[in-house]
Amino acid sequence: MRSTDPAALWDTIRQGLAKQLPEASFREWIAPCAPLQVKDGTLWVQVPSAAAKLWIEQQLPEEFSDALALAGLADLRLEFRVDGAPKAASKPAKRAAAAPVEAAEGQAALPSLFNRYTLDRFVVGPGSQLAFAAARAVVDNHGKAATHLSMNPLFIYGGTGLGKTHLMVGIGKGLLERHPGLRVAYVKVDNFFNELTVAIRVKNTEPMRKKYQQNDVLLLDDVQTLGKMERTQEEIFYILEHLLQHGKQIVITSDKPPQKLEGCHERLITRFKWGLTADIQPPDFETRIAILRKKLEDADFRNVPPIPEDVLTFIAHKAKGSVRDLEGFLTRVIFQASLLGIPPTLEVAHAAFQGQSGEEASAPIPPERIYRMTAETFNVSFADLMKKRSRTQAILLPRQVAMYLAREIASQAFTDIGRAFNMHHSTVMNAIGSVRERMKRDPEFHRMVQALLNSIH
Repeated sequence: MRSTDPAALWDTIRQGLAKQLPEASFREWIAPCAPLQVKDGTLWVQVPSAAAKLWIEQQLPEEFSDALALAGLADLRLEFRVDGAPKAASKPAKRAAAAPVEAAEGQAALPSLFNRYTLDRFVVGPGSQLAFAAARAVVDNHGKAATHLSMNPLFIYGGTGLGKTHLMVGIGKGLLERHPGLRVAYVKVDNFFNELTVAIRVKNTEPMRKKYQQNDVLLLDDVQTLGKMERTQEEIFYILEHLLQHGKQIVITSDKPPQKLEGCHERLITRFKWGLTADIQPPDFETRIAILRKKLEDADFRNVPPIPEDVLTFIAHKAKGSVRDLEGFLTRVIFQASLLGIPPTLEVAHAAFQGQSGEEASAPIPPERIYRMTAETFNVSFADLMKKRSRTQAILLPRQVAMYLAREIASQAFTDIGRAFNMHHSTVMNAIGSVRERMKRDPEFHRMVQALLNSIH
């Protein structure tokens, strides 16, 4: 029987978080928190400030989800309070009976802190159009007659923090909204492994296998870790095989495409590739700005002072790696401004950047460095890129990309870029527009430009 002692529960969760978070992050965000009470399946936790509550709920939902799953507390809800006086909790969703195999009708094992992971909160950019369209199609077409295009399983891959889990959980929530009786299960491979280890120890894995086979929708997160788990691969194969044979929907995420999953059995890779594979690439500048604005619409940000446009632009220029980096930087700027008791100005953003990265925020990247790296990438000479008057693609395309990157990375004015290439600023504007349009319709070109951008920054 699970403990109802809030201190014992919180201590168990803390131990799981300590294994995941850097020591400094644990000390800064988790150590000051204290358990308050357990009521109606919810553990209430006191946090030292509204800014700390914002950071935990916005930046650490996946870490808390993993800690709960590791401790066998996946159905425990967490609520964070600043004042230490819990309000009456909303009536919790009906939970499963004690037997692990029997799930309640319509139960959704979606982590409680993933409440903001919905499809309508996902900002679509050129690098995520296919993945989002596929996610939406899975929700829209569930229960309809099969089409020639199979999206089962839907395999979404991309780098860390780009929104794979967001899309996956959004699919689960979208399906439940339209079909409340569905059985939906979310599980990370590492947590599945831990659960399986316990089942093997008691020499009874059949109930666990049946628990996952009985679902209508299985959301399997982070399969790139499967290569080192022989027995886990075997169990997951049997579960996927059963679900596919019975027409149940499967959604899978990974940081690599199926064919590049090292150590995975071929039969498992074959199942991964049966449906649709879609990738997510880092967002471009316009998408990053849109993500920040969408983020500020969250209820958690309603009492935050307005964020000036120059601060949003600065954040979007500095946090290029992932959506998680972008949102984390925004939250840190707000947190730092709150601690100082001042509005979130550009000076605060500079200080937050330096505190987070150890780099001087004001150190600009010289445009010449951008131009030289672009020339090297396209295997053309720097002189030809800058001065040669040519309409051939061998020169024209690299030049257009160089102009786009100068605008994107160095925030160069159109006139300054034009001066460097001895061109009118309107020609520069057209060139940059041409690159953006091609990035929207050509995924390979988008990946190449994004990779070059990240390598320069």
